[in-house]
Amino acid sequence: MAQERFEISAPLDKRIIAFLVILLVLIISFSTLVFVYTEYLWFDSLKLGNYFVKIIYYRLELFGIFFALSFVILSLNRFAMHIASEEFLGEPLKVPIWVFLLISLFIPYVLTRNWIDLVFFLNAEEFGIKDPIFGIDASFYAFKLPFIKDVINVLFVLIVLCLLISIIYYFLIFRWVKSFEEFKDLFPRAGFIHISALVASILVLAGVYLYIARFDLLSSQIGVVKGASYTDVFIRMPAMLILSIASFGLAGAAIYYGLKRQAEMYALVFFALIALVFIGLILIPFAFQKIRVDPNELSLEEKFIGYSINYTRLAYGLDVEKKVYPVKGTLTIENVEKNSGIIENIRLWDHRPLLSVYRQIQQIRTYYYINDVDVDRYYIDGNYTQLMISARELSPDLLPSTAQTWVNRHLIYTHGYGVIASPVNAVSEEGRPELFVYDIPPQGVIRVERPEIYYGELTRDYVIVKTLQKEFDYPSGERNVFSTYNGTGGVVMDDFIKKLIFSMRFGDINLLLTSYTTSESKIMLHRQIMERAYTLAPYLRYDSDPYIAIIDGKLYWIIDAYTILDNFPYSAAVLYGMPLNYIRNSVKIFVDAYNGSMKFYVMSDEPVIRTLAKAFPELFVSSAEMSEEERIHIRYPVDLFKIQAEIYSIYHMDDPRTFYNKEDVWEIPTELFEEKIVEMEPYYVIITLEEDKPEFLLMLPFSPKGRDNIISWMAARCDENYGELLLYEFPKGTLVYGPMQIEARIDQDPEISKIFTLWSQAGSRIIRGNLLVIPIDNSIIYVEPVYLRAENAQIPELRGVVVSYENRLVMKPDLQSSIRYIFGEVKPAEKPVAEDLNSLARLGVELYQKALEEIRKGNWSGFGEMLEKLGQVLEKINSTVSKGGS
Repeated sequence: MAQERFEISAPLDKRIIAFLVILLVLIISFSTLVFVYTEYLWFDSLKLGNYFVKIIYYRLELFGIFFALSFVILSLNRFAMHIASEEFLGEPLKVPIWVFLLISLFIPYVLTRNWIDLVFFLNAEEFGIKDPIFGIDASFYAFKLPFIKDVINVLFVLIVLCLLISIIYYFLIFRWVKSFEEFKDLFPRAGFIHISALVASILVLAGVYLYIARFDLLSSQIGVVKGASYTDVFIRMPAMLILSIASFGLAGAAIYYGLKRQAEMYALVFFALIALVFIGLILIPFAFQKIRVDPNELSLEEKFIGYSINYTRLAYGLDVEKKVYPVKGTLTIENVEKNSGIIENIRLWDHRPLLSVYRQIQQIRTYYYINDVDVDRYYIDGNYTQLMISARELSPDLLPSTAQTWVNRHLIYTHGYGVIASPVNAVSEEGRPELFVYDIPPQGVIRVERPEIYYGELTRDYVIVKTLQKEFDYPSGERNVFSTYNGTGGVVMDDFIKKLIFSMRFGDINLLLTSYTTSESKIMLHRQIMERAYTLAPYLRYDSDPYIAIIDGKLYWIIDAYTILDNFPYSAAVLYGMPLNYIRNSVKIFVDAYNGSMKFYVMSDEPVIRTLAKAFPELFVSSAEMSEEERIHIRYPVDLFKIQAEIYSIYHMDDPRTFYNKEDVWEIPTELFEEKIVEMEPYYVIITLEEDKPEFLLMLPFSPKGRDNIISWMAARCDENYGELLLYEFPKGTLVYGPMQIEARIDQDPEISKIFTLWSQAGSRIIRGNLLVIPIDNSIIYVEPVYLRAENAQIPELRGVVVSYENRLVMKPDLQSSIRYIFGEVKPAEKPVAEDLNSLARLGVELYQKALEEIRKGNWSGFGEMLEKLGQVLEKINSTVSKGGS
């Protein structure tokens, strides 16, 4: 009876398992279909429905290729197991075919994320650059080789999986065998042939991989040469070719031993291959390197070092125009006045303290948030003016917890409002920035007609617009102004089915049940601009600092996108989230902050973007279609410039012998910020180069390695000659102070030290901003803003500007005063005024308030200390007035 119950329950268990598997497959398939359909609706709302279909096609094509490989190989393996089973047991294989079908579906499903490799393989454009060893165009390494390796890896995984399945199956059948000799006698001939075929397949794939691996040596990062070295070319590459042939021979041996029923020889075959690889690729190259190469490294590697220098520069776009910058100590006030456009655009407001100022004075309400401060330039009253600019975004997370309802988060608080902008050098009497665009609604000298920000850096939630519930637009005094969205952004939810599908997509029943939506309602998703760009083009790498610009009265986000490679021949690698050894800023993306529309402008004619544009012409737009207003707001990206500067600090050396000896290595200087030593950041400036017209540049100085002075400065042009890289080298033997040397002189200056001490006594925090190296008329001046933050305040104030030129250094309350003092309007023999009356008066008030606070605490010693400091300030005020400081 028990046996009968077991026989009944066994099929029942199988049915339950089959039902659960089918249910799981259906759930995964349905959720995938929901996601794909809602994504298609989103792409189609951007007029990119065909582009989405093409992406799906490439994914399905790759899935089909890998599924076909998987199913054919697994089916052949099952067939071989079936034959062996019938030969020994006299009955067919009991493992059902659907198990192998599921495995065949799972492997391609995981691997289709490499679909871009197939796109590159099918649409490859040539570089017109051949590697120096094999003479193959670089497109083979960039576009062909990755997909070939994908196929080899899939085949290897499948064959190893087949071998494991077969071994386990045969072990279960012969688990009762007591000895290996007995197993050899009983194991069917078909089984030997099967296992030997799998082993031979692994060895053949190993041979193919060894052959292909020769090409990987050209992007090796080991040793003095970034790329294939002398040992790689003359030892490892020939050894790989020989080992590849040997591997094919061992595959034949595996088949032979299988036919001879000598299963124990399989281990010997694998051991032989491992031993040959160890000897040929490790032992012999190591000995050759130590005995032949190391004693003669410079002469043997010189040619390969030259390859590395040239190809690394090609890979990073380092076509740098070198010039001599003849530093002269002859700058006069007349020269300064002639370059007033440069002086007026020296950036006094560092983005870090300015962010605190903006947040304190322009966030307006607690639910608004200013995430970042960026630099751009505008024509203001006909003057080319560098501005700091920030977006005022809305974050529902900042609403009170009781107000974070579904209606508030998704229907009412849908968008931020406006921007804040100020010149880089304008300072009010209170030490705050002079705002050019400010408040809600936006006011100022730049017209903003469409201030709403539905798409930004903080907009992560989906929202529904054009509903029966009006949206919060902006606060106005004691009341709020509400509005209804009137743009083109979002996916129309004009029927119940779409509401249902989006409700399932987000797992949010409120979306389905709400009665606020109408047939005109739209759902906005992918509103975070970086996620939005990545969803459209996941094969690009994106800059970490998107910035907002006012273009024709509307707000646009501008994102720099890069094409990258990690296997460009003979190019040095850097880390940018992941290792890469080729990068171009090939695409500028403009995102409409109101409508969410996106334009992918192609900025360079380089092979990677040409390949992508060939595959996806629906997405990419020629830069010739960029409007003039859009063009004047593109800028050279800081992330790319940092990478190029890091590479160029070493690869500026032309001579392989100089490079080998590291005789002229540069490094990025350090500076002092908030009492911490940090690496100097690239900074934007408006200066005049050869022409008389000021232009917007991104620049960074270089120092000789291990020294504090600067030896050159590098600039990337952002205006008419966008993308050009310039290097200005100082003449040999000319000493030009570096940032840390100027910082040391500031610390040693007695007058500045007195001011810092006085400010510190009042409990204020001194913040030293970016030290800027400014080239003017074959001279270098240094400018460092100094901010003061009161002990209990969050708003830093600009209280001093340090200017240094040659051996002169001074700090005055503003830039113009410091410039006038340095260049002769105040005689150097005169003792400079340490503080202006306004600063001293404010300091006196702070000390008086602190004294009263000490009295309230009953701390008489603290009161006496504050009173003594107040007396010192009053004496300074008296001294300043008597000397005409006012």
